[in-house]
Amino acid sequence: MPNNELGDFQTPPALADQIVELVGKRAWDRVLEPTCGTGSFLRASATLRPREMLGLELQAAYAEQARHFAPVVEGDIFTMNLDRDLPWCHASGSLLVVGNPPWVTNAQLGVLGSDNLPTKRNLRRLRGIDAMTGSSNFDIAEYIWLKLIADLRQEEPTIALLCKTSVARNVLTYAAQHTLPIRSASLYRIDAKEWFGVSVDACLFVVEVLEGSNDYTCRSYPSLEACAEEGRTMGVIDGRLVSDAAAYGESRLLDGVSPVEWRQGIKHDASSVMELESDGASLFTKSGELLELEPAYVFPMLKGTDIFHGRTVANRKRMIVTQRNLQDDPGMLSRVAPRLWAYLIANRAVLDGRKSSIYRSRPSFCIFGVGDYSFSPFKVAVSGLHKEARFRAIGPADDRPVMLDDTCYFIPAATALRAAALSALLNSSGCQKAIESIAFWDAKRPITKKLLQRLDLRRVAETASRTELRSLSTEALGRDLRLPVGADVLSGLDELLGDWSTNHQGAFAI
Repeated sequence: MPNNELGDFQTPPALADQIVELVGKRAWDRVLEPTCGTGSFLRASATLRPREMLGLELQAAYAEQARHFAPVVEGDIFTMNLDRDLPWCHASGSLLVVGNPPWVTNAQLGVLGSDNLPTKRNLRRLRGIDAMTGSSNFDIAEYIWLKLIADLRQEEPTIALLCKTSVARNVLTYAAQHTLPIRSASLYRIDAKEWFGVSVDACLFVVEVLEGSNDYTCRSYPSLEACAEEGRTMGVIDGRLVSDAAAYGESRLLDGVSPVEWRQGIKHDASSVMELESDGASLFTKSGELLELEPAYVFPMLKGTDIFHGRTVANRKRMIVTQRNLQDDPGMLSRVAPRLWAYLIANRAVLDGRKSSIYRSRPSFCIFGVGDYSFSPFKVAVSGLHKEARFRAIGPADDRPVMLDDTCYFIPAATALRAAALSALLNSSGCQKAIESIAFWDAKRPITKKLLQRLDLRRVAETASRTELRSLSTEALGRDLRLPVGADVLSGLDELLGDWSTNHQGAFAI
């Protein structure tokens, strides 16, 4: 039976055959299948007639099955030196590394209490909140990829592994950052639902390692059967990851540094407690329980789905906000909001049971992604989860600032005109083309803060048509903010440009 703790998805023989046929168009002296499982690729690779084949497998039962096709070393890939510890009979010759490493993250293995982990370290050298909130979480396959390249680089292998498309991008980015010797790379999408019964964007990622090479672009194909004409090039260009190199050439001028800081919505990881319903007069839990809470700590809210579909008026949803900033102690609510405090105490099991490590050593009932910017009267927001970047201007509801959940990213704005101007810049044709060239829509969260911070809105303003910006600003004021449109519709843009030209920033500077 598959071992889910180890991210175990055995490769169907038909898929292994198809992959080996694709990568077997040249002769190979040696074939290695790391984490070989029952040996699907060893079996398929026999048709290539290499001089030698080896498998590497941690689980003894699998290793025994794989030995029907080739010698198998029973060992842990995380602790081995692959250049030194593999018992090749032929120490030289062309090397093909082909296989299917585990589809699981280090965080998932940690939750399962597994010991099947690489040495614990911050692989990407992340700091502070990025490491705490998940940016340091990586797929085990990503670690295996980097280990194979590092350990075997003197062998100059071709490595062809099944993995998530996000893993392929991360490997390419890491390789560029650390000048790993990549000669070429190709990505072929596969239907993971058909082959493995899982809903994830996956691919065959093929990398040729050659000392002295540094090409970090990758030809991407829609399937294993696709021809060269169907592919497009993605990869790292001038140190930046792009999804479409051809389109990027037309908009790279806009890929820089945002003049304003993007923020993420509030993270609480307890929607059943922290998110409420309202009929305009009363508050209810999602289960229908009537509540009487101090209104100072309950705010209108919108989710990423609301933003994407243009529902910019907060009507029914409410969010409990226990802090004004990360330094606040929610314990003060026991004195200033006793009814809310009693409600939180009654739901303590849910709130204390939040699994994310960011809540460890933090006060009970704390939240993240909250600051002065959260209480800005106007915002321009986008959903991080949808496969299109639709930016919406948001204004207050019932004279209260609207809170956004953590599926959203936003810029705070002090006035409606500034919010409309920001919305116009982001929805302009030039900015949208720039986003299309750098966004990976197959990602679990296609729009991220990191991507948004790359948008140089100064350059967007310089290159966009004033006629287009006027039209889009008018649309944002009327459609999103439900406000009358005056003759000074672009005055907000002129104010922004004046601020940016003097490099004046801050939570409410925009």
